[in-house]
Amino acid sequence: MTTIATRTGIAAAFLVLAGVLAGCSAAGPDPASSSSGPSRSSVAHAVASCMRDAGYDVTDDDYQRFPTDGDISDRQEVLEKCTKEHDPETARQAEAAQNDPEFLAIHTKVGKCMRKAGYADYPDDSRDADAYSPPEGDPEFGEVLRKCYEGAGASVVTQ
Repeated sequence: MTTIATRTGIAAAFLVLAGVLAGCSAAGPDPASSSSGPSRSSVAHAVASCMRDAGYDVTDDDYQRFPTDGDISDRQEVLEKCTKEHDPETARQAEAAQNDPEFLAIHTKVGKCMRKAGYADYPDDSRDADAYSPPEGDPEFGEVLRKCYEGAGASVVTQ
């Protein structure tokens, strides 16, 4: 099952890659490879530091989660760049997930659900969904999106 990470009241559409990243790393470290690479906390620190350098106010623990305020138009692009630079294995797994039939099916279902809920221009494609901007001040968007993800078979993690 695909996991989509979100936080109460946020625009979860921006979390597609973050959800994939969280899903790919949720199993924990591989004991056989724990000495051969950097720890998850050092990787998280490096990616979060890169995000902070790009102007995003994030902590090492929440760099994958997206705020709803301020200019976040390039956040997904910055997150992908920082992840590729500091966590290439997770970036590779996330890129592979973009072509996974289950991942694609979930996003097609979510797109249909969102359009049915009144977001007429909400896309099926996950990359386009990453860039989707909900109507200004729409307090229901995050909850509608969460329900659409759950209805599509994705588990939704709230913080």
